[in-house]
Amino acid sequence: MTPAQAAAGSNEDFRKKIHKSHRLQKYGWGIFLAAVMVLLSVFSGGFFLYSAVVVTILLLLSMAMASTSLLSIDIHRSLPHREITLGEAIDAWLVVHNQKALPAFWIFWKDHIDTGLDVEGVSCYYGTLLPARKRELKYKLHSTRRGLFRVGPVVMETSGPFGLVRRFLVSRTVDFVTVLPPVVPIGKGLALGQRPIHQVPRRRSIFEDPSRFMGVRDYRPGDSMRRIHWRATARSGNIQVKLFEPSVLTGVLLAVDMGLGSYPQTRTNPEKVDPLLEFTVTAAASLGEYVLAGDQQVGLISNGTDAADQYPEDWTGGSFRRLDQALEKTRFHPRITAYQPVELVPAKGYWQHQRLLTALARLIPSASIDLPDLLMTELPRLPRSLVLLVLTPVLDAALSGVLESLKRSGIETGVVWIRLPEEQPSLPEALPYNIPVYPVSSDADLEQLGGQSL
Repeated sequence: MTPAQAAAGSNEDFRKKIHKSHRLQKYGWGIFLAAVMVLLSVFSGGFFLYSAVVVTILLLLSMAMASTSLLSIDIHRSLPHREITLGEAIDAWLVVHNQKALPAFWIFWKDHIDTGLDVEGVSCYYGTLLPARKRELKYKLHSTRRGLFRVGPVVMETSGPFGLVRRFLVSRTVDFVTVLPPVVPIGKGLALGQRPIHQVPRRRSIFEDPSRFMGVRDYRPGDSMRRIHWRATARSGNIQVKLFEPSVLTGVLLAVDMGLGSYPQTRTNPEKVDPLLEFTVTAAASLGEYVLAGDQQVGLISNGTDAADQYPEDWTGGSFRRLDQALEKTRFHPRITAYQPVELVPAKGYWQHQRLLTALARLIPSASIDLPDLLMTELPRLPRSLVLLVLTPVLDAALSGVLESLKRSGIETGVVWIRLPEEQPSLPEALPYNIPVYPVSSDADLEQLGGQSL
């Protein structure tokens, strides 16, 4: 036997001794209480013993009725849509079915709905469910803010006939509703065929597009063997190499600043809607829609967090003896994982439109990493064929330094500076040279971006 096995065996023996001592203590207390009851019944003429027996029977009856009431209860919720736009309302149906042959007595149940979805109608019920009977509730959910919201679970409470014993059940039925951000129409009234990102050769690009063949030239020392044009070489008798046009800009990569330090109101009061934060998301969704409408690619990268990380990966529900334990199961349980930026691979088309809006709807601020640090970390992976459009309410020296590095690396960059309407835009002196900045503080400012080349 190894030392580890010996140690494990000794620990197991020690645990058995502890359990045995606990059982002996319980038996001792039971014998002591039984002796006290016998003595009191002798001296009181048997009245105390009779009372104790009646109370014990009532307690056992209450426990049995409360426990059996929650058995074989099936809860089903129906939602017609899982993604809705801001301001839209959806109908919800909740059905509770008592599947056992015994009635479920004195049940009170309520559907837990996250803040951000207003409830119109009745989402709770109190009464007795007879055997094999159902109870259906219908209510309407109104979306009042962008985000990912949990509908459920149902918290159910029951008790005995005298209210001496209470039991609680948290159902397994949990659904999620995504409220998409609003989109401001950009480029309305422009001529058909105009594209937000002009597909023209980049003047000082160090990259070439192998799909844009331009011609041939004589071989020079240092040219790669992969660029030799063998047919032109055979025809001319001299080694010829292929020439390609410089790479072109074919879309936009939206870099959305979701650092918690960029939104003071969200940092001080996370439950309240931050107009600056919501307008940043609206601007990103509007610009993405504008570029997608021009049949160009759109990607997304952000230092924020997916709102789904606030909820547990699996939901099993459970039955509890205390209300605080039942309510604790309905609260957020953040997963402790390594931080990963929110990223959407560049693409175009209808499905990219859906993915972009869903990702932006679930985007929430994070205190993990600042946007300049994220851009420097992701610099080797950033595509050179897309315009990097940074959406941020903060223009400081750190971001300016990163934008200069991106410019020197051959990445075309631009900044959409998000401001509140009451703030006067004044460009900081640290902004790097030759990088366009678009101050935006209202929907009208967003609409004007449609007449510019991003």
